[in-house]
Amino acid sequence: MRVLVLGAENSMGQALLSQAAAEFIRLEAVERPEQGWQPDMADQLLNGAKPDLILNLAFYREQFQLGLQDAQTLEAQRAFEERLIEGCAARQTPLMMLSSARVFDGRKSSAYTEKDEESPAGALGQLQLDLERLLRDRCPQHVILRFSWLLDACPDGPLGQLVDQLKSTRLITLAEEWRGNPTPVADAARVILSVLKQIDCAAPLWGTYHYGSSEATTWIGFVQYVMQELIGSGQLQADVAIEPAPFETLSALGGRPRNAALLARQLMMVFGIKQRSWRAQMPELLEQLGR
Repeated sequence: MRVLVLGAENSMGQALLSQAAAEFIRLEAVERPEQGWQPDMADQLLNGAKPDLILNLAFYREQFQLGLQDAQTLEAQRAFEERLIEGCAARQTPLMMLSSARVFDGRKSSAYTEKDEESPAGALGQLQLDLERLLRDRCPQHVILRFSWLLDACPDGPLGQLVDQLKSTRLITLAEEWRGNPTPVADAARVILSVLKQIDCAAPLWGTYHYGSSEATTWIGFVQYVMQELIGSGQLQADVAIEPAPFETLSALGGRPRNAALLARQLMMVFGIKQRSWRAQMPELLEQLGR
């Protein structure tokens, strides 16, 4: 199967290509053009490469690292991705895209399943939901993978910003009861590659799936874990005091669901993909960030 990976330059694309190469699996990589992803490029890629499947990671950085929600950025994403979906539909090319827990409002007390009703709390979540619905409507052969908190070693990502803050302050304000599944990018790439391998075996396993590394936690609990790891590795000298604050009072979290925990049971039942512990994977990720 000829798989075209859009956004091969970002951390998700790099993690995926690295794991694929280790298994001698060839994926065709397309990096972000200098002028950004323009709508007409979708047609050019489909006509030129004639892939058997497209994996769309084009806006991973904007959506999962930076969480950008300004109108201009969202419109640029919408224009490209809608053209890509329509092009795949016209050529009957399967398409895999990433989405997130942002499609939910976060009011549920337990982890979200694929059957829960979507109700985004912000503009980025609404965009992701709109694209999900368009893809389901236009392309029967599709896979939507929703993730919770994706973490990578990029300095401007959520984990990089957290570590910088811990190293530069003695008091940090964090949201109370903000829950999710910390998911290292390497674990997410493992899941994507596992899905691709089974699709390559002609398994008709199209649909929407959730994944998050095992053991959902609060952001405060996660930060406390990160602090102890940094202290243990000598990157941090002492604990930083945590000041809890109501989730709704922190403007930086606008548009994010208070509960971002996802249940990965369906992915396990359909693909046999087991969850891995984020705690076991975080030391390596923090080491990469500290280099």
